[in-house]
Amino acid sequence: MSEPGETAARAALAGGLSASAAVAAAFVAVPRHEFLPGLGAAQAYQDAAVVIKSDADGLPVSASTQPAMMAVMLDQLGLAAGQRVLEIGTGTGYNAALLAHLVGDQRSVVTVEVDREVAGRARAALAAAGYGGITVLCADGALGAPEQAPFDRIIVTAGAWDIPPAWLAQLAADGRIVLPLSVRGIQLSVALERDGDHWASRSAWRCGFIRVGGAFAGPESMLPLGPLPGLHAHVVDGTAPDAAALYQALSGLAVQVPAGLRVADRAELADLDLWLTVCRPGLSRVNMLGRHEGKASPAQRRIADLMPLGGLCAASAGPFAVAAVDQAAAADRDQGPPFAAVLQGYGPGGARLAAELARRATAWDEQGRPGTARLQLTVHPAGTEPAPVDGGLILRRPHAMVCAAWPGHVP
Repeated sequence: MSEPGETAARAALAGGLSASAAVAAAFVAVPRHEFLPGLGAAQAYQDAAVVIKSDADGLPVSASTQPAMMAVMLDQLGLAAGQRVLEIGTGTGYNAALLAHLVGDQRSVVTVEVDREVAGRARAALAAAGYGGITVLCADGALGAPEQAPFDRIIVTAGAWDIPPAWLAQLAADGRIVLPLSVRGIQLSVALERDGDHWASRSAWRCGFIRVGGAFAGPESMLPLGPLPGLHAHVVDGTAPDAAALYQALSGLAVQVPAGLRVADRAELADLDLWLTVCRPGLSRVNMLGRHEGKASPAQRRIADLMPLGGLCAASAGPFAVAAVDQAAAADRDQGPPFAAVLQGYGPGGARLAAELARRATAWDEQGRPGTARLQLTVHPAGTEPAPVDGGLILRRPHAMVCAAWPGHVP
């Protein structure tokens, strides 16, 4: 049911997206507010993610993805009329409705949700919005939907550390999968297609999704930071530092080390962050999660602002150190782009680590500032050894070997 202003709000949202004409038309056609009960049009059609379920610690476990990111992934999929699509992670059901609009047949869309409560709400919302022909399964998404396979396209809407074999096995020979893949704690929405005996990326975008649970969640650590609940450090693919030592380091003053270069915007800063993370696999990646301003202490709120892109941590050898890439002081930001890039060091060894990463930032600048769009990823079966690539990073997972590299560039 439409409400005052809903049609205009929906059109404004679609018009503001960087999307193909077909994907933009889907956002015009599908009513997001019907999948977000309790929100008016002004909120439902903002370009923002909406958390629909949280755990006991206040961390989100299910959400409606930001429309801008949804549009990116839908265009990465390259959907065409008549294709069969599998979605892993139903959430509200809104994305499944967009998929159905794009392929032109609700019966060609299967969506899988592990949370029974979330699956039930999505099924009801889809039916109420006129998309009752979509199949909603309550099951472990890592298993896919074998009885409905094969699929021309698979889209995963939860952060993946490993790649379950079922996903690739259930794709048609010329199929494509789009998933948020963790590259040392940085999620990249990657479109993969078969390339001989392996899978190769066709595009990659930086993103941020609630991670997959269960057996494929990966060896990730959530470290509570501070005396009050709400703020956590998320560590992937590295030694988890002591939570108390990390909190103490981040609570202290930062040493700012200029990177000696300027960046146009936050996206370019994120490209530098990715470069540093890939070229220093011996460091642990630390991301800040959660921020409940009504409960968090002043120190926790300050820490939540310190590393909007995350940071790199040396916790097991030498003095404890954390370094994060950031823009320079607020006065510099107020002058507008380009912004000075700095490395902020925390803890006893922070200044030295920040200085080392600043030198690596110079190499990034000298090699043409390669970023997410130019990163090449290949996925190989577990147990195989990909051919080495200069400057490449190999991520060994239980079910896949992932190689990430910038061809022609050596960190």
